[in-house]
Amino acid sequence: MLKLPGISQQNLQDKSTLTSTPWVVLEIIAVLALLCIRQLLADNVAGNEVDSLPLARQFADPTWVPGDWSVNQPPIYRVLFQTLFGWLIVSWGFLASSIIGRLFCYSLMASGLVLIGRKLGLNLPLQMLAVTIFFTGNQGVAAGERIVGVLETKIFAYAMVLLAIGFMLRKSYRLMAFLLGLATSFHVLVGGYTTLFVIGWLILRRKTRFPTMQEFGVMLPLYLVGGALGIKAVIEQLLTPTPTGSISPSFIYVFLRLPHHLNPLSWPTYWWIIPTFYLALLVSSAGVLWFNRPTKKLSEESEEYEARIGLFEFTLISLIPYVLGIIIAPFDSQGSLLQYYLFRVGDVMLHLNAGLLFVCALDKIFTGKNKQRLLVLFCCLIVSAKFVILFDYFQKNFQSRLHFPDKVQEVNPQWKDMAAWVRKNTPKNAKFVSPPVEFANFIWLTERPTIAKYRLMAQTKSATLEWFSRMRDLSGNFNGLDPLSNFNQQLLTDGYNNLTTVQAKALMVKYQASYVVTRIQHRLDLPVAYRNKSYILYKN
Repeated sequence: MLKLPGISQQNLQDKSTLTSTPWVVLEIIAVLALLCIRQLLADNVAGNEVDSLPLARQFADPTWVPGDWSVNQPPIYRVLFQTLFGWLIVSWGFLASSIIGRLFCYSLMASGLVLIGRKLGLNLPLQMLAVTIFFTGNQGVAAGERIVGVLETKIFAYAMVLLAIGFMLRKSYRLMAFLLGLATSFHVLVGGYTTLFVIGWLILRRKTRFPTMQEFGVMLPLYLVGGALGIKAVIEQLLTPTPTGSISPSFIYVFLRLPHHLNPLSWPTYWWIIPTFYLALLVSSAGVLWFNRPTKKLSEESEEYEARIGLFEFTLISLIPYVLGIIIAPFDSQGSLLQYYLFRVGDVMLHLNAGLLFVCALDKIFTGKNKQRLLVLFCCLIVSAKFVILFDYFQKNFQSRLHFPDKVQEVNPQWKDMAAWVRKNTPKNAKFVSPPVEFANFIWLTERPTIAKYRLMAQTKSATLEWFSRMRDLSGNFNGLDPLSNFNQQLLTDGYNNLTTVQAKALMVKYQASYVVTRIQHRLDLPVAYRNKSYILYKN
């Protein structure tokens, strides 16, 4: 017979008895362990952290790489994130800050997931099963969205959102409002969309959910205080006129830079299969719960049912922008609406909440002492298998971080030698021409400014046009191809690798650069400052 520490068979029948603080802490630690073994050491200072961490470092210490265009962009909505973590990066470096920041954020997420799970009436094995389902495949269902990921503004916004949903289901609206405000300050779109979804959720059953006007009068200032930085960023963006030109910033953003997030017409033709599967799972799970709804009102079982159906309704509301995005995609030729990430929150809420409600449905189906034992055993086997699989992944990541930076950060021994030589032998204010796509780590690894990087996307309208102009220059005018139909990373890389000496000199003059760094195969008629078997550094 399976026995879990602290859980007797009576406890499995009466989940309300597991309310002591030590047990809550144990649940949070268990969920946190699953989050950490999957993500804590995955892609540190790679992916989006190549963008978010240098920006935070520069915000905290403006004397660090002051001549680089990309990392000196205005913070816009990132003020709160960059204020919190910029100083940490200055003091502890990029890798330690990545790990510490993730651990802190994942702790908040684990707390939010346990808060939601407890209100849904899920014991620890069922909560762990739900999180395991969420980590099966991609976190988003189609648009590449992630809740648990690298250290950036978005994951802190999602941490606040998970906590806010937990308090929403408990009708603790004041805490919910403040947390939604914080989510908006961390990331305008994540927090803003979720706030709209919550308002829709309240209105849907206004007689039983909507707070009194007195309560609403307290909630509103709490939200405004928490979301002040996000609201300020929205107002500034709305008041900024859109630059005129042959191409709009929204077109660049949606169709050239981020179509995998924003443009469903660019997704694989079979993209709809996974969302349809999770939507069917969500609806069928809600159907099981509805057919097994309690007959007694104002009971503990009734409260669980209300929370479960409430989460189902919230998930459906979160999919409204998703559906609108699919409808308008064929007609939004400039990306005027698609640029607002209509698929963002719904993409992960469908996956996460379908899993939560699925295990709620299992909980309803497997009633009775013997069936509950089988369900707990099933959960433990699945979660244990997941831990075993992920432990090997964690161990490999741990070994990799001992040699940081390495191939995860796209750093090989020759590139490490090149970066070390640059730091030791070139002036700190010397500007470098470097490939737009390759060597995304150039700025933080060499601590020298460069022209622009594909991954370090600008956030303002005018800066988006400037970013596109710099991509054009660094690729030799897109290697002679039409960027509107061929724009991709390979186009930029091929263009840079085919720059002529005349073009390289023109870049150095235009951007006041002193060096050109490229691969050894790229021959230019310029003096050589340094070379190894893979890379070469030319000097003006």
